[in-house]
Amino acid sequence: MAGKFIFFYLCFLICFLLLTGNAGVKGSSHHHHHHHSHSNLYGFRPLKLFVFGDSYADTGNIGRTAAYSWKIPYGITFPGKPAGRFSDGRVLTDFLARFFGIKSPIPYRWRNLGSKHLVHGMNFAFGGTGVFDTLVALPNMTTQIDFLQELINSKVYTWTDFQSSAALVSVAGNDYGAYLARGGSSQ
Repeated sequence: MAGKFIFFYLCFLICFLLLTGNAGVKGSSHHHHHHHSHSNLYGFRPLKLFVFGDSYADTGNIGRTAAYSWKIPYGITFPGKPAGRFSDGRVLTDFLARFFGIKSPIPYRWRNLGSKHLVHGMNFAFGGTGVFDTLVALPNMTTQIDFLQELINSKVYTWTDFQSSAALVSVAGNDYGAYLARGGSSQ
């Protein structure tokens, strides 16, 4: 359990530092002007993105028959048809991947499509979930981290892969909503 907490904390810390830091103004001793770089923060350019969280980051982990994110109007501006994103276009995962200059990582449910689809990382986020169990019977944050651990144990990803990776952790209001729906108090 302590290992999961440490892993979660490190993922959060890395994501926090990457997203809140200086946008990477770079100088050169050979030139007297500045270059702005959005995908190379502090000399680090992630090649993989690992995503944990909820609908703000889910790119299609919930099956077609179980989620309204596979129906119009979802996906009409990107990718042009419903694709499992809880948006009419891109979600946070897509924006961050684009910022890093990589493709959005594939959803965990598509992990068996072959190794060529795993090169940009993996998205473990499921819409409606939270850190704790919410009102949907889908993998919470602990289970999402367990999914990654299983892939590490299976040697799908190695610790070397994580040296060139970033993590996105997206947790919005699902835990609060579940707490209140179950009779909790907002006081």
